[in-house]
Formats: sequence, structure tokens, C-alpha cells
Amino acid sequence: MCRRFNCCVFNHPCPIFCPFVNLACNGGNEVINPIITSAFGFFNNTVGGAIASQAIIPVGFVQGSGTGVLPSTTTAGAVTLSAGTYEISYSAAGIVPASGTISIKLQINGVDVAGSIISGTQTVGNAVNLARTIVITVPQTSTLQLVNNSSDTTTYTNASLFIRSI
Repeated sequence: MCRRFNCCVFNHPCPIFCPFVNLACNGGNEVINPIITSAFGFFNNTVGGAIASQAIIPVGFVQGSGTGVLPSTTTAGAVTLSAGTYEISYSAAGIVPASGTISIKLQINGVDVAGSIISGTQTVGNAVNLARTIVITVPQTSTLQLVNNSSDTTTYTNASLFIRSI
């Protein structure tokens, strides 16, 4: 079996060769695996209730990990996100209001998130479930909120947000 200058044997893993490290391979070739942290948070509201048009559908913290996704300390029922990119799955179930259209959306710092509006047109009084997953990037610590986008006050029976840092 032929050995090469850096102790490699055919069909076997090869050590990292460095001409400045002695052949005993003491130090210098230590490989450290990265530690990847995963921040996530799950928030929901199973109590429900009547929510005015353009008002926050409040959600409460249920479970999470890390410091990037936390309940807001400044806006009740909202979520604080650290700077970063997030996958957000959100949903709400409610009763179709007098207009015949039920709708929700996400807002960051009070501004609508593009592509986050979900609407359903049904017979007034029907129960409807709305759900979507999107990816957003926030450049600085921000407040995320789930909002009733219907033109009428709407009764929601539950709502949830699952937010994962990616």
C-alpha cells in the first residue's frame, strides 16, 4: 500500500496537510463544528372574540426557543422579532361578517406586510379558516401583529402564529 507525503492511503480519509505542522499532527488541525441556534415562537388565541376592522387579533405566547422571537412588551397581543429572516405560518378561524368577506393580514411596525393578506368570501355567518405561510426579512428589531383586515367587526374563534428564524 503506497502512502503519500501527507499520510493519505488510497480510499481512506486524508488528514489536512500543513507544511508548518510537524508530522505528529499536534495541534493546528482541529476542526470545530459550528453551533446553529434555532429561534422560534408559537403564539395563539383560543378564546376568540369580536375584533374591530384593522385592529390587532391578539395572540399569546405558548412555547418558544431563543431570543429572536418573543412576546411584545410594548404592544399587547403582538410579537417582537429581532433583525433577521423568518418563516411565518399564520391562521385564523372566524365567522363571516355582514360584508360577506373575512380577511386577515400581518403588519410590521404598523405597516402591512406585502403578500400577507388572506381573504375568504362566503355566506354571512359561515365559519371560515384562513391560513398562509410566508417568509419575511426584518432589518431591525420590529413588532409583528396579526390584524383583522375585514371591513366589518369580525368574530374570530381562534388565531395562531408560528414563527421560525431561518
